[in-house]
Amino acid sequence: MIAESNKNLVRRFLEAVRGMGNLSTVDELVSPGVALHLPLPEEVPGSEGLKDIVLVYRAAFPDLTLTIDDMVAEGDKVAVRFRTKGTNTGPFIEVPPT
Repeated sequence: MIAESNKNLVRRFLEAVRGMGNLSTVDELVSPGVALHLPLPEEVPGSEGLKDIVLVYRAAFPDLTLTIDDMVAEGDKVAVRFRTKGTNTGPFIEVPPT
């Protein structure tokens, strides 16, 4: 039961962020002290950093879509494999639009 509930939370988070960059969902679902492990040149820690990342992606890829391919949960852990697709119309991490 907990695993299914956690999968629903992850799905809700991904759908909200992918949609229009709904940052209020980040505040609702993510701990302010979340640890991010992303290959970015500079990161702001915590949920504020996560919101920054969402804004960067949304600015660079305004038509971003996200498709969940697999989601597996056990206990309080959830793993997701997903694909993203979008048109790069703005700069993205020091790379101009392509």
